[in-house]
Amino acid sequence: MTPAEVSERVACPIFTTGIRAGFPSPAADFEEGRLDLNDLIQHREATFFAWCEGDSMIGLGLRDGDLLVIDKAAMPEMGDIVVAEINAEFTVKRLGRIDGKPHLLPANPAYPPIPIPPDEGIQVWGVVIRVIHDPRPRAKRKKI
Repeated sequence: MTPAEVSERVACPIFTTGIRAGFPSPAADFEEGRLDLNDLIQHREATFFAWCEGDSMIGLGLRDGDLLVIDKAAMPEMGDIVVAEINAEFTVKRLGRIDGKPHLLPANPAYPPIPIPPDEGIQVWGVVIRVIHDPRPRAKRKKI
């Protein structure tokens, strides 16, 4: 895991209106603003990046090679995608319930839910607050 470091602010242009994924909308009335990606992080000292590995969360759009932005200071709630530590290993899953009992839920039917026993070594380590992925089919995970 790599902590989020802010050495300088870099504001990139942003459309102030959304870009439709459905039917096109007229583009004549857009205004361009600026967005610094640091503004998307609330708790800088507690925010980390990690690469997503595997396909257990593919049903929620998390793909192998995506960059996860994880906030350790965010309070996890049911339905959040979290990073959990189980037996000294990390996994990313959705926090949920089955029959009223807490579980870590995959988003791929090929993987089983993981029960969260109250007295065992499962710890929610952080909440995934952003996911960055390259939509190009040829894209590979960038080595840093």
